[in-house]
Amino acid sequence: MLRMHDAAKSLASIPRPAQLPPLLADLAIAAAGTWIAVATSVKPHPALASHGGRHIDGIAITLILALGAALILRRRFPLSVLAACAALTAGYEAYNYRLGLTQALLLLAMFTVGARLARPWAALAAAVTYAELLFDHFRSWSGSHLWIWLGTALWVTAVALIADGARQLAESRALLAAYKEQEQRKHRDREQRAVLMERIRIARELHDVTAHHLSVIAVQAGVARFVIDKEPETADQALRAISEVGSEGLAELRRLISLLRPDDDEGARAHTSDPPAPGIAQLPVLIERVGLSGTPSRYTVAGRKRTLPAGIELCVYRVVQESLTNVLKHAPGSSVEVRLEYEPDVVRVTITDTGTHPVSTRRSGIPAAAITQASRHSGSGVGLTGMRERAALYGGELSAGRTLDGGFEVALTLPVESAEMVEVEEEASVPAAGVAVAGA
Repeated sequence: MLRMHDAAKSLASIPRPAQLPPLLADLAIAAAGTWIAVATSVKPHPALASHGGRHIDGIAITLILALGAALILRRRFPLSVLAACAALTAGYEAYNYRLGLTQALLLLAMFTVGARLARPWAALAAAVTYAELLFDHFRSWSGSHLWIWLGTALWVTAVALIADGARQLAESRALLAAYKEQEQRKHRDREQRAVLMERIRIARELHDVTAHHLSVIAVQAGVARFVIDKEPETADQALRAISEVGSEGLAELRRLISLLRPDDDEGARAHTSDPPAPGIAQLPVLIERVGLSGTPSRYTVAGRKRTLPAGIELCVYRVVQESLTNVLKHAPGSSVEVRLEYEPDVVRVTITDTGTHPVSTRRSGIPAAAITQASRHSGSGVGLTGMRERAALYGGELSAGRTLDGGFEVALTLPVESAEMVEVEEEASVPAAGVAVAGA
């Protein structure tokens, strides 16, 4: 079995002979046909010699050579070549020469017309060929006239049918080649679209991971800078927050990079301790961290808690994360409320801030100059686009806009299937630890 397989592989590795160019192939066919016609005319068959006719001379050989030369261009100019061959054959017969195998050259011209042009032209070529062959066969063949008519028609019809089959085969191959090219183009388009979508997904993840953590680090660094001399404890707390946020950001980046590793690194990936994707359970920590950055926050959960798919939980987390990042960037010093509602068919998240109205130092516990540190870092403008893409990925909707009191609100609604319900308080207000509650 192995020997047969090796033999098959060795045969497959043998290079196929290169296909001759069409012009060179036509030259070889014309030369072979001309040589056969000349050879059989110089030494005619005894059965053909008995019917009389002019002996082969220089004029006959010249006409045969002209027929062969015309056939060299039969693929490019099939109708012109057929007309030339018909005229040369008529002159050949006018000198009272017997066609013999010279008729194969005329049949070849007729075959080319039938194989390369539409059927009306093929029918015309067959009619011209039939008339010239019939004229020669009446002088060369013996038997009844009916047999000569039918025999000639059989010859011409056979060649015409073969030519029509060759034309249909060529058309089928052309259609198949066009279909394959179209499929390959569609496949390339799908691959390019998949690559583009993957790039968008990676860019969205990198934006969500880095933008939030770097914004928090920037604010906490500003806090530490302004209070390091007067309030060492507050500066130490800000530095610890920077350390925690930086470690968490690195862990999320490692998790994201691990998803981009090739399959060969599956074994190495199995030995790493990358944290799972964040979800709703991590929202209190996220909101508390924003509160420590000088943005008083409030987290409210309402309804009957559901067991949600990991993808939907990640979507909720990223939308809240990006919204809080935007508050730090564009509304420093404002207060923010995050409300999570479990409804029978949807889960709804609303993030509302009070706008750019500054919060007093007494309420936030952080100097105003430190609070405005984040506003110096302009955003990339892709945050809302990324959030809408995430919502659309799970069939949800996301709206964002100004509120009547000058704040900004982001509302996310995601459809969820029926799942096991976990009882929680009907209305629970959960302020983050150490964070001032809005309105308190």
